[in-house]
Amino acid sequence: MAGKWSSPGVPHKGWTCTSVEDLGAPDETCEMCETQDIRYVHHMEHPDYPESLAVGCVCAEHMENDYEGPRRREKALRNAAQRKRRWLSRKWKVSVKENAYLNTDGLNITVFQRNPKLWGARIEDRATGRSVSSRRPHQTEDAAKLAAFDAMIFLKKERGWGT
Repeated sequence: MAGKWSSPGVPHKGWTCTSVEDLGAPDETCEMCETQDIRYVHHMEHPDYPESLAVGCVCAEHMENDYEGPRRREKALRNAAQRKRRWLSRKWKVSVKENAYLNTDGLNITVFQRNPKLWGARIEDRATGRSVSSRRPHQTEDAAKLAAFDAMIFLKKERGWGT
């Protein structure tokens, strides 16, 4: 094996994935094997190693000694990326106040014009009534819709919103 796999003092097992991200393209090299170009980056930590490593799926599998978890994480990111690509072409409905909205995954997502030049968004959990609104303004309706998508994914993952 190459890279840190053959470096003394680098643990091979017992790592934990703290997060995973989609770079959109294979723009980084795995920090463990130091050979694979990776798109999906698994951020790994170990109690006996001083720094976090950004690694690919195969190295993450070996480091965690888990051959399903890293693949599930990547599949969830791939699915979200595909869903985001289709997000703007979905059939958005128009409310009485003439705002674009979608009801999906147990959430109501509304995009509205804040003033003639800026857009905002609101996400409401339909089951509980909890809602959040965008703080940052967006230059276009499409930009607000894409920001709402990212917020929806975050809220579903971190707070368990929706179904």
